[in-house]
Amino acid sequence: MTDKTMGKKKSYWSVDNIVEWRHIITIMLALVSLTVSAIDEYQFHSGTAVLKGRILNKPADEWNMVSVRAYDMFTEKEMIYNIPVANDGTFEGSIALPHSQSVLALDVSDVFLAVGDTVEVTKDATKDDYEGVTFGGHGKSADINRLWPTVRKHYFGDKQLLIKGLVIEDIPKWKSDMVKLMDTVIADMEADRLPLPSGTDSYVKEVMGASLLGELLMAFMENYRYNMTEGGNFYNMKVSEFGEYYDYLAARERWLLDNPAMMLVTKDPLFLINYVGVYIMIDISMMRNKLILRYHEDDSPDDEAYKTDMVLPREFNAEQHRRMLNMRKDTLFTIADYYRQASQVITSRYGLKKIGFMQQMVLCQYVFREDRIDEDSNPDHVAACFAAIVPLINNPIVAYHALDRYRQYVKQREGKVTDSGSSTPEADAVFQSLIEPYKGNALYLDFWDMSCGPCRLGMLEDRERVERLKDLPVRFLYICDEKTSPCDYAEKWLTENDIKGEHIYLTHEQWLLLCGKFQFNAVPFCIAVDKDGNVVSQDVLDNYVNNLQD
Repeated sequence: MTDKTMGKKKSYWSVDNIVEWRHIITIMLALVSLTVSAIDEYQFHSGTAVLKGRILNKPADEWNMVSVRAYDMFTEKEMIYNIPVANDGTFEGSIALPHSQSVLALDVSDVFLAVGDTVEVTKDATKDDYEGVTFGGHGKSADINRLWPTVRKHYFGDKQLLIKGLVIEDIPKWKSDMVKLMDTVIADMEADRLPLPSGTDSYVKEVMGASLLGELLMAFMENYRYNMTEGGNFYNMKVSEFGEYYDYLAARERWLLDNPAMMLVTKDPLFLINYVGVYIMIDISMMRNKLILRYHEDDSPDDEAYKTDMVLPREFNAEQHRRMLNMRKDTLFTIADYYRQASQVITSRYGLKKIGFMQQMVLCQYVFREDRIDEDSNPDHVAACFAAIVPLINNPIVAYHALDRYRQYVKQREGKVTDSGSSTPEADAVFQSLIEPYKGNALYLDFWDMSCGPCRLGMLEDRERVERLKDLPVRFLYICDEKTSPCDYAEKWLTENDIKGEHIYLTHEQWLLLCGKFQFNAVPFCIAVDKDGNVVSQDVLDNYVNNLQD
């Protein structure tokens, strides 16, 4: 799209228009009945929860903070909160949640947090990570955290449900046993006989049931990956066999795929939804790999859009469309065409009545995932993707979040919201102490770990570049957490592989502070800083460095 074309869309992108859409869609959603019975709709909206507790036997120089990982299930955006721990081991902090969910308190436990609740947790520092944990307090969240281990053990015992290494001949028996277990859970939910204390809140019952079913569904999907594909390779899955393998879904659609409580499972809810996207909604997941066309240097911007994004231009050109249709051999679809056809294939394959709650969440993720939405993303493409999923979303919970995410995207494009990072003065101080010695230099900060293969590969590939720029005001800072990458261990590898640059080892606490400041958890993670100490995009710094070489 040219700048001139983009300029024509000013009124289209105004927040006033988006708000007007919101009013219209809100009225439409009011006509759709909510499918959740026991759980108040508010639990699927944003709010805060309080996590408090104590670290028992806290060493003087350790356990100085509790780092909490939460997620927006509709975009896969990770949020990191660092709660300071006092000298006596006590801590308390508010967690802003996009919706109720299970979060991970790093090295402590999975913790279910319902918006509006306070959860108390005690961790014995003398125990291994994720052991020596007890929950206290009152309310729905406290009950869920305390009751879940007992309920899980009642049905599953102490064993993991997934059995890696099952031979193909044993899978039908495994599958039959798992389906029977699933039906037992469903029957107990329907008859209100889950092993819970008398008077247990209906909200708690529904989360318990969904957590049991969610773990079973995860086991089914993981079993296919590990035992029915070559080496667990995603690309070796045989979609033609899915209908037979997942033939139990249709009869249990309401419990497994059209159940909003699946978003509230006590263990790895984001993984559960992602797996549904990868292993059940595979036609959507693999879309770009199936239909992308290679483009050439002399292609016009509109031709590239047809080939890579399947988005029709705003001003339709019939001749161009005919040319592209011929190139795709009658398979040229818009995004909306593809979503509609793929959804029909999915419902037909599994004998489903509709695209349910879980699948609608997958569609929402596909449009609004952070790695697809960034400051350089094409607004036309995002708008087309959002418009494409609207006809397929009839659950008011998903519709609310999809519309809200699109509204936030528009506001960000117009520069009306700031970065959502959760920095603190302590984190800012760590970052400034990190870059201050190199003031006046352009900085590439590479956060890495010895256990991360892509991290080490990237450092190896950068050796020539680091050497080439060594006489310029450019520095490469390789930064790791000394807890997971001890200095002696890391330096041995760095020396043996001639990794130049600045090698910096942070304490675990400093590392967590920067994770919170820049909202990252996985490595490799890179930051670019200009000569004045400002965080900039990688492209901006690359251009600056390239100009230095001219």
